[in-house]
Amino acid sequence: MDQRPEVVHDRLLELGARLRDELPPIQPGTQAATLLGVSGTLGVEVADRGPRRIDVRTTRGRIRGEGAVDIKPTADDRTTVSMVAIVKPTGFGASLMLGAALASMPRLQRQIVDGLERGFDDLAAALAKPDDQWDAATWTPPGVPAAD
Repeated sequence: MDQRPEVVHDRLLELGARLRDELPPIQPGTQAATLLGVSGTLGVEVADRGPRRIDVRTTRGRIRGEGAVDIKPTADDRTTVSMVAIVKPTGFGASLMLGAALASMPRLQRQIVDGLERGFDDLAAALAKPDDQWDAATWTPPGVPAAD
């Protein structure tokens, strides 16, 4: 992307803090609460591993998420960003529940992958914005309703 690596790193940390602080709680009695085995916060942790890596993970629930961003400078003061997102069931029961949920909704997995790809593309465009157009408080992934 057409942005300096240190700017991308700082902006991703800002967005990670928003995710940690603003992610709505899982409401009791919902499908999400049943599948994840938790209500309330997911316990998002953001770890700055230095100028080239940021890790994000959830710490609560029987199905957890992990993500990592690798930030690499290019020769022309641009940045290459690689992202990975992983869904990790904890234990046999969680694996079985996740498998059953995915099997009962055959298009769900494709919809999740497509949504993540759209979100990552939109994120890359946002991270590349000039300083006067960047505002971490206003970026929301496509398809996610804005907070009131």
